[in-house]
This record gives sequence, structure tokens and C-alpha cells, in this order.
Amino acid sequence: MKVLFDHPSPFFLAHGGFQTQIEQTKAALEAAGVEVEFVRWWDDSQRGDIIHFFGRPLAAYVDLAHKKRIKVVLAELLTGLGSRSSLARAGQRTLMACTQAFLPDVLTVRLGWDCYKTADACIALTTWERRLMIEMFQRPPGGLAPVLSPSAAVREANARGPDP
Repeated sequence: MKVLFDHPSPFFLAHGGFQTQIEQTKAALEAAGVEVEFVRWWDDSQRGDIIHFFGRPLAAYVDLAHKKRIKVVLAELLTGLGSRSSLARAGQRTLMACTQAFLPDVLTVRLGWDCYKTADACIALTTWERRLMIEMFQRPPGGLAPVLSPSAAVREANARGPDP
């Protein structure tokens, strides 16, 4: 099995906690015998079984991966969202629902809200992030890896079997 890592910000622009998380996840997967490469956006011959996306990809990204029969595991840090009050989160949830109901997709697609529903698995680093993924983004609990090691999330995505 080969896992491809992707992230929207290059390390030289965003050195810090996310880089550490990515490097440690890579080391853990390799220690478990999983082959890991960083996505080479310029290489149309690169192959992999799973893309582990650190952050929030657009739904189109997930759809394109699925068309190539590549599974997508999503890992987004939800610290900012989780730090808001329950009232602020309720307001945001209402705004999100209204936006999705009344605005055309062309205006909302770049927000990436749907990727939580279409990704093969999501990694929640805490039980609080797991709850946020379910409540804010309507992620079904199945396929949501709660506080699991990265290798467990990869196993969960793989267990869903091939896409139709």
C-alpha cells in the first residue's frame, strides 16, 4: 500500500506544528511498513492507494481522486472552530446551512464543507474534533477515525473496499 501526503502550504512557508504532525505521521506509517510519498503535483505518473490530505481539500479534489480509484483520508486541525463558544458555533452552523440551501454551488464550493462527507475517512486528533466534524460538517460517524493513530485511519479507509 502506498499513501501519498498532500498539504496546501509548503513547509518553507509554514514551518511549525503542522509540519511536525506531517513528519511524525510519515515516520509512524513507515515504521508500520506503509510506503509514503509526498504528492508530486508535476508528476502525472505518480501512483498511490490513499491520499492523506492535511487540511481541508475541495470536494473536487476528493472527486478527482475517487475517479482515479484513490481513497482520501482527511486530517484537519479544528482548533479555531473548537475554541468558539457554543453560541458562535450554532450561528455558524445555521449560516452554513442557509448558505448551502440558498446560494449556488459555484459560490460555496471553495469553502470545502462537503469534503467531510465525501472523504473515505477523517482523522480526529481529539474527541472534541470528532464531535465538531459530526456536528458542524455532518460527517457520518462511520469512517471517522476518533483519536486513532494515522495507520489505523489508513486501515479504516482501506476497509471500505474499492469505490464503485
